[in-house]
Amino acid sequence: MKRTARALLAAVLAVALALPAAAADPTDQRMTQVTQAVKEQLNIGDSYTTFYGDLTENEFRTCWTLNWEKEGETLRVMAGEDGTIYSYDRQRDEDYAGPADSGGSSAFPALSRAQALPYAQSFADQVLHAPESVKLTAGEQGGQVGARTYGFQSELLFYGLPSPIGVWVEVDTRDGTVVSYQRDDLYQTYLNDPADPAPYGDLADKAASLLKGTLELKLEYVPHEDDPGRAVLRYVPEYGDDYYVDAATGELVNLTQLYHELEKDQGADGTPGAGAESGESNGSLTDAEQEGIAQMNGVWSREDLDRQARTFGALKLEDWKLSSCAYQLDRESGQVSAVLRYTRDQEGSSSRTVTLDGKTGALLKASGYAWAEEGFTPTVSQQAAQKTAETFLAQLWGEQWKSCALYESTAAGEGSRVHVFTFAQKVNGYFYPTNSITVGVDSADGTILRLSRSFDSDPVFDDPAGAISAQDALDAWFATYTVTEGYTAVPRRLDRWGDQYQELIDRGYTYLMGLELGCTLEREKSLLGIDAKTGQPVAAEQGDNGLPTYSDLAGSWGKTQAETLASYGIGWLGGKLEPDKALTQLDLMALMVSTQGYLPDLSQEEAADRVYDRAVSMGLITRSQRQDDKPVTRAELTRVLLDWGGYGNAAMIPGIFQCSFTDRGDIPAEYYGYAAIAQGLGMVQGDGAGRFLPNRTATRLEAVVMLYQLMDR
Repeated sequence: MKRTARALLAAVLAVALALPAAAADPTDQRMTQVTQAVKEQLNIGDSYTTFYGDLTENEFRTCWTLNWEKEGETLRVMAGEDGTIYSYDRQRDEDYAGPADSGGSSAFPALSRAQALPYAQSFADQVLHAPESVKLTAGEQGGQVGARTYGFQSELLFYGLPSPIGVWVEVDTRDGTVVSYQRDDLYQTYLNDPADPAPYGDLADKAASLLKGTLELKLEYVPHEDDPGRAVLRYVPEYGDDYYVDAATGELVNLTQLYHELEKDQGADGTPGAGAESGESNGSLTDAEQEGIAQMNGVWSREDLDRQARTFGALKLEDWKLSSCAYQLDRESGQVSAVLRYTRDQEGSSSRTVTLDGKTGALLKASGYAWAEEGFTPTVSQQAAQKTAETFLAQLWGEQWKSCALYESTAAGEGSRVHVFTFAQKVNGYFYPTNSITVGVDSADGTILRLSRSFDSDPVFDDPAGAISAQDALDAWFATYTVTEGYTAVPRRLDRWGDQYQELIDRGYTYLMGLELGCTLEREKSLLGIDAKTGQPVAAEQGDNGLPTYSDLAGSWGKTQAETLASYGIGWLGGKLEPDKALTQLDLMALMVSTQGYLPDLSQEEAADRVYDRAVSMGLITRSQRQDDKPVTRAELTRVLLDWGGYGNAAMIPGIFQCSFTDRGDIPAEYYGYAAIAQGLGMVQGDGAGRFLPNRTATRLEAVVMLYQLMDR
């Protein structure tokens, strides 16, 4: 019924809009028709007491913004003239988006992401009509403690095939109410409706060979992921232009080239800024302050640094004036870098920087920009510029330069008049781009305008013997893709659509986007290339998706509780829970801060400091109480959990609590109220003998299970 009503509305509006202006429907009648269509699609009842709407019309789209209000609730819908719903926003007085406040929540949301998903999908199905649809998924993201909403997003499908249009649905975690919906073509106009794929048959087989021909790999050394002291050979992709195979023509289309041909040349003026704050301090300097100051001992003055910079003739600083000098300390190496900024006009809009070692005057790097004005013709050819760069590098960094060869280059153009060259270390006939030097030469006068170097790695290089062929590597690389049928956003020239877009052409528009049916190469996982020895794809290091995982809980009495918490991002990283291990203060603080969405990797340097910073801000502990390795007793664990859960003040009231633990006489007075509340909440039930065991050291699994019991109340 809804689909019929929408189709009828579209037909009526099409006729109305085709009539002469005098006969066209007045605005109020159009608004009535759109409002009725929206109400029917969304099942909006008659309980709202206020309604008003706005109309926005331009050369691209007509959009109605409809607003309903009643006490305690507002509803805002943005819809097209044909009733298509582009945006939906429902707010109730008690609602607020995002996670709970900084105090956090000590309970699970009423709905998990998996439970909320059907509500989102049902709403999307309600507002989308053939040939449009969407398939939402819960994804790998877990729930979030304190979250009032879950968001789900996916691509809009036409005839079951993917498109570049995204859909977003947000669901209230308390009752499954959809509070927000949006499709991102509200502000994107497409020239055409998506074509029905049925007449074209199987496109993927026809497109595969064309798309495979767009892939290129190069064989070079890269650092081994698990052993930085070793360099291995890998076929790595040479990413370039984007392509798709058009279903109507069967041709391979270079999308990058299309954009390049259609977009207007644009210039940009940089307006660099520089500033420094200064302040005065009364009193004497601390030992730490004096130690820090000592690291600046022996730094050259800005005048001496300026004179040193001008000795590098290839930089051609004769017409440039020193504007500022900033010293930067590398705390690891102790090196002090001096960043000299030069300008060439009073406004300072034309600037360059030269970085020297602040204590030796050695040239470290340089940067600057040289924009090519319209009609600019290079005076220095790319070949001559390369010779200039090579001569300069041989004099500056001769030993490293001897091991390098030209790795890649970019000629002046596209708004920049700088020729750029990257030279990389070459070993056994293969590049190792981790060690490389980049130089930029101004094509107007041969100035060395840019200079940077990364040459810190000294690995052991694998023997190249046994590497697979380039063709085998390409076949393996192509096999990691799926040739996917779908719709691609393709720029289309307006002057090829007749006179209907002449007004836009007159206003400077060159193209609009079309939704074109075709095939592209898609892959879910990010890959780094093909291992030259094994022929296997090498995956990029994947994060943990913010969720802990445990491999040592088989048969454990707390497995369900631990894994449920992990699905909300609560727990510890590292792959193992170590359930029987004694709980330390650091373990407990890390567990508690994970309830606020911060999941620390305790194997990383300074991670413990960050854990305690957050724990202090949450009120879990004071800085003076920090003892990372201190064992935590069951009574102490109970107090931390209940304080976090908001029961601390009540637990401290003396003489009002009773508990039935068989060892209640052993519970210290300051923990008795906590023990009683924990028993009443079901957070702690005692052992087989009914004991609370307040003074026994808690285990990591006990901490997880007790936290779960508290949150699941």
